Amino acid sequence: MKLVLTDPAPMITTIVMPLLLGAFLIPNAKATLIQRGWPHATGSEHVIPGMAVLFAFFGITMIGTLFFREHAWGTWDRLRASSASSLDLMVGKLAPLYLCYLIQMALLFTLGHFIFGYEPTGSLIALGVVLVVLTTVLVCFGAMLVAVFATMDQALTVGSVAGMVMAGIGGALAPASTLPHWIQPIAKLVPPYWALEALEKITLQSAKLRDVAMNIVVLLGFAALFAIVALLRFRAGDQKVGTT
Repeated sequence: MKLVLTDPAPMITTIVMPLLLGAFLIPNAKATLIQRGWPHATGSEHVIPGMAVLFAFFGITMIGTLFFREHAWGTWDRLRASSASSLDLMVGKLAPLYLCYLIQMALLFTLGHFIFGYEPTGSLIALGVVLVVLTTVLVCFGAMLVAVFATMDQALTVGSVAGMVMAGIGGALAPASTLPHWIQPIAKLVPPYWALEALEKITLQSAKLRDVAMNIVVLLGFAALFAIVALLRFRAGDQKVGTT
């Protein structure tokens, strides 16, 4: 956690930038939501969840940075010399980031409420559960990148590009139902789609936890898939190339 807080710029960026970008997107989002049958929409109902998901996946590179910098600084071998197992090392690095992502999400939705009037009509408990599960997906995805790739540049490049593409296809910038018809079936193959669909139900359709249960199950499936790949590929003794 101390290592994360020594350089809080990435976290601050993924809170401030969504709000700044959201200010430009809200008018178009409002028109789209009204056209879809929500006459009293402000636009924040899509923009706040959309920007939260978009920048969460974009900020997944924070995980890779923390792992690979240990190799660049020559401190990874010191960690391995301790009594901690490979699983202990991974969990120890990921747990603080998990908490940071949750705080980031909570701040973004709270600021979205006060600045843009974001007001979910559904269950706040359901909203919290979806965000917790989404954060689990993010952390497992980041762990998979660290386990699979040997260099920091590879992991960060693939992570940022894949994250942005998945978020875009999943409906972060525009509702998935408004995307080209050939993209819509593909959208269901990426986790942002299921997260954003759940958030839309909670925000606009007064959904309760049971109404988004399927979305949560699918997101947990993605998290399990990423975690399994990470566990199968991660070796504490692997040589990683990081940069400072």
